[in-house]
Order: sequence, then C-alpha cells, then structure tokens
Amino acid sequence: MQPAARGVEHLRRLQHPGGSWSDFMVAVGCSDTWVTGYAGTALAAAANAEHLPPPVRAAAAEGADAAAGWLLGAAGPGGVWGYNRGVAPDADSTAWAVRLLAARGRPVPPPALAFLAAHETGTGYRTYRDVARTRRWSEPTPDVSAAALLAQHEAGVLDRAALADGFLRLVAGWQKPPGRWTSIWWAEDGYPTVLALEAWAVAGRPGLTPVPAPVRPPVTAFGHALWLQALVLTDAPADAAPLLAAERPGGGWAGDAELLVPDPSGGGLTERSIDSRGVFTTATALRALLAAGPLPSAPPAPVTAAPGRDALGHGYDRLIGQVAADLGVEPSRAVAVFGELTRESLAAPAPWPSAQLSGLAGGLPVELSVTDGAPALRYTVEVGDPVLPAFSRAVSGLHAIGRAAGLLGCEQAWLDARPALQAMVDPALPVPEGNRFWVWAGVDAEAGGREVLKVYLSSLHQHLDDGGARRRVTAALRGLGLPAGAPALDVLAKLEGHGFCQELGIGLAPGGRIGVKVYYELPGWRPELVTAVLADAGLPAELDPVRPAIPGVLTEEVAATHRAGIMLRVDLATGRVCEVSTASGFMRPMIGHAEIARRVGAWLGTTGDRRAFDAVAARLLPGWPERTGRLHSLFTRARSAKGARTTVYLRPALPEAPRA
Repeated sequence: MQPAARGVEHLRRLQHPGGSWSDFMVAVGCSDTWVTGYAGTALAAAANAEHLPPPVRAAAAEGADAAAGWLLGAAGPGGVWGYNRGVAPDADSTAWAVRLLAARGRPVPPPALAFLAAHETGTGYRTYRDVARTRRWSEPTPDVSAAALLAQHEAGVLDRAALADGFLRLVAGWQKPPGRWTSIWWAEDGYPTVLALEAWAVAGRPGLTPVPAPVRPPVTAFGHALWLQALVLTDAPADAAPLLAAERPGGGWAGDAELLVPDPSGGGLTERSIDSRGVFTTATALRALLAAGPLPSAPPAPVTAAPGRDALGHGYDRLIGQVAADLGVEPSRAVAVFGELTRESLAAPAPWPSAQLSGLAGGLPVELSVTDGAPALRYTVEVGDPVLPAFSRAVSGLHAIGRAAGLLGCEQAWLDARPALQAMVDPALPVPEGNRFWVWAGVDAEAGGREVLKVYLSSLHQHLDDGGARRRVTAALRGLGLPAGAPALDVLAKLEGHGFCQELGIGLAPGGRIGVKVYYELPGWRPELVTAVLADAGLPAELDPVRPAIPGVLTEEVAATHRAGIMLRVDLATGRVCEVSTASGFMRPMIGHAEIARRVGAWLGTTGDRRAFDAVAARLLPGWPERTGRLHSLFTRARSAKGARTTVYLRPALPEAPRA
C-alpha cells in the first residue's frame, strides 16, 4: 500500500463521526474548524490523486465531503470561521474552510470571500482584523497571506495573474535566508515556507526562483513532511525516507507540529501547543507524499500487530514494579497487569503528557494512590488508544480492561458488568470532540494477593449537559442488579440539588464479585450535606472522620471554597449506601513537595498507618523538582460500618526511559 494511502486511512480513523477533526489544545480550547479545514483539504487532494487506488480515493472523498458538510454547519455568523466554534473568526481558519469547500465543489459563502479580502493590507493578510484588540495577532504573516490568496484563487475570485500579483506583493518579500519564510504562529519555518511555495507554484512561479532550505535540519515528522514538500515544489532532490521512518505502526504520524500563541502585546509567547492526536502532522505528511507522487509500497507494521511499547511505557513499567516491591506486592505480576491495561495508551509513540487528551492527572496517564490502611499497590490509568475519536477510544479502553479482567480472573464479573457498561458507553450519545474522559481503569493489589480491577465511567455531565447523567448512572446500577426503589437512589436524588453526578466506579474481583461507587462533584466542602448523607446511610453523623483538613496543608475553610466531591459506595444486594467518602484537592504548592509530604505523612500517622504513603512518596519525590508540578493531587476520607479510611492520590512525574 502506498504511504499516502495509509495516511488517508489514519486521517479517517481520527475523524469524528460528524465529519470534523480536533487538535491543538490552547486556552480557548481545541481547534475544530481550522483543523477540519486543513485536514479535509488534504483528503480532498488525495481524492484527486490518480496514483492512489480507487477505494482509497473514494474513502478520501467521503471524508473530505463529510468535513465540508460539517464546516458549512459550523460556520459562524456571516459564513466565516475561527480557530474553533467558540471564538472570533480569523482569515487563516476561513481560508482553509474555503479551500476545502472549493476543492469539493461546495458553494463558498460570499461573505467568507469578502471577509478574506477585508484582511488584506499593503504587506500581506492579517489573521485578525481588529488591530486595537488583537495587536500582534493582526500582523500580516506569509502563511496566512498564502492561504488567503490560494483560497480566493481556488474559489474563482482571483485568476492566475491576480494570484501571481498577490504573491509578488504580499508573500515574496517576506522570504528570509537561506530560502525560507517564517511566521509568528509556528515553531517550524517549513510551514510558512510550504504555503508560500504552494502559492508560487500555482501562480506559475512568477519572478522568483526560491531555493528552500531550513536553518537547521528538521527533527520532527512535521518538519520532515514540510521540507519534503518544499523541495518537491521547487524540483529539488527530495528524500521521503526520513518522513517514512517516522510513520506509526499501521500508518499515520504522531503529532509533533508545534503551534505558537504569541503574546498579543508583543514580546514572547503565551502558549505552545502540540497536535496531540496527530491530525495536523498526518495531514501535512499526506500533503507532502501526494506532492512527491508514487513511492515504494513497503508496508509498516500492520495495524493488527501489537503496537510496540513506548520508552515512556517501559519507564512506567519499571516504576510500577518498584512501587509494588516497596509495598510487598509481587512486582512481575503487577507489571504484567499494568502492561495489559496500558498496551494501547502507552504504545509507541505515546503522546504524553497531554492535557488535551487526558483529565486524569494534569495530562499524565498514570496516578497512584495510598491509604492509611494495609499497604497495597493502587493506581488509575488511561486505557485505549488516546488519539481516536471519543467512542472508538472508549471501546479500545474497554477491550484493554477486558484483557486485564482475564489476567486477574475477573471474567465472570466482567461479563456481569456488561449491561452497566452499555448504559454508560453508548454510541448514540453526542459526545463532543474534546472529551478527555469516558473510560479509565485501575487496580488495587494487596500484599496478601487480593486484587480488584476497577472501571471508571464518566457520566458525561459536563460535556452533554442534557440532564441525563444521573439517569445513565441509575440505568447502569440497575444493570448491575440494584433493586427497584433502592434507598441509595433517594440519596442520589438529594445530591442532585447540590452538585452533579460525575462518574461511576465499578470494582471487579474473582468469583463474580462486583462493587460499585457513585461520584458527585460539589462546588466545595458542604458539612451539612455530608452530615445528612451519613445519616441517610445509617452511619454515625460524625464529621471528624471525613473532614477535609490536613494540618499545615489544607483548612476546612479553604476546602469550602474549592471543588470537592462526595462518593457513595452502594451495596447492590440491599440497595443501601454502605460507605460515604469526601474528596478535596490539594492546592498548588507554595512550599516544596518534600515538606508537603512530611506534613501529610505526619497527619496520616494520626489517622492510621502511614507506611504506604511514606514508601510511595519516597519513590516519587526525586522525579519532581521542588514547587514544580503537582505531586499531591487530592485526598479522600471514607466512613463505613467498618470504620474510617483516608486515601491520598499522588502523581508520578514522567519517568525516564530505562537504560539499555
């Protein structure tokens, strides 16, 4: 299969069901409209590539048409587009939308063309027109100028002569030695260089013979793709080997395009963002390969083969083995189970850290926890292929959990949990493109050999806002055998007026045993509500065992003003709440991690057994520079008929790859 054909297949795998793509997380969210225009235009080019097999061209056309239809429905007022649907329109995003619509023969809204024309200045096209508000963002850049000129040409507004004139006036003069263009929006000069050269080539190579050359050799797949296309456009010798060597097993390219967000007031950057899902990088690679023409069809590793483990995954394997040994848990078994759960999420090339792809631990794929009880290895992980669209990613994660269930002897419990999983992971739910959590997994492994596999399922309340979160969780509970009219349902209804149902946790154990916990998020610590819930559960209405206060770390007053949680463990046989837990987050550290760990450890020594915390904290502390990042995530305090328990959640820093 041609490498370009594999690029088409991978872009289609990344495409959301509605026809869009999303990538590049910044302060205003992920891009959908701009990225969709760009990726869709790449597929539109593939649909017209005669050297590709007809089925591949048909798949590309189908994807491009779906993207064009989505864009027409996502246009802002006046038929123009911005970085995403929630922000002001800009010339670059509108240009790529117009290019896709023109390529697929769709009607281009006249206001979009007028909008582009209005962004022209004497030296180029602005991204934003409002100079007073956007300041530096309104400076002309050659990549935006080239995209706007090409869009107007492809829409029939500019003929070839007008395109050539526009290139000479607005793009050519921006070229810098040794034959490149630069942009305030990109770390890689190859991007504005390729756009400039594309406009130059389409315009008939007017009055300039650029010799494209980077300042330094590219080191990313994005860079290799861009400079390959730049060389092809100028008939210079070009080698696709570096780009092909960066291809993922099964096709496609990991995201390594770096978008820059300059400070509008000038002087420096406010953000840098990588296309974590690889949409932009893969689309760029596809554009380059199409420009290069037919290449040898030697396949990469097939999609059906088990993907190789990323070096980051090996680093986490080592960490899990070390922590298991510290806590008296069999290391080799712990690593084997962890490896099954994370086969896809830590496959090479892994995209972590990525706040765009995960809400688990600040963009990290693993979080540990320890209790003040008997030492046990406890962790939560991202499961499934993290770059897939939401439902496909969730299904991939469930497959990973199913493999781990077999390894842990939980097959019967896994089968019995199917109705609950189907209630929570429904393909009919309109889950948005930017969803970061639908399915997580975890394991509790005690030194004595007892193991529990945990499944965490988002209620999707924050994304869907359809009032159906508790309804989905209730359906899942009934699927697990909760009796009709169970008293626990009345407690859930009481919580509904104070917060929202966030997720459902299901514990699976050998012998078909299943446990369940419902998580609610609250705007802060609410002692009166907790007292009432304890009473409803038939537990002592004493707040001290669940109070969110750690001497020298967090006060009850501060906890009342920050996000908090309340969790209910439900006995499926009786339908009653059998445990009530509260949750509070650690504040961003104003003192060093080691000092926080000392204070937390001392506190845990007063509530129970601090040994597990001390062991895990000692293992993790060297990875975190003092006052950088967040080692301590949150803590929970639980009350049941068996007594009280405190749990502290700790984030491992990204581990170093094991030395050969």
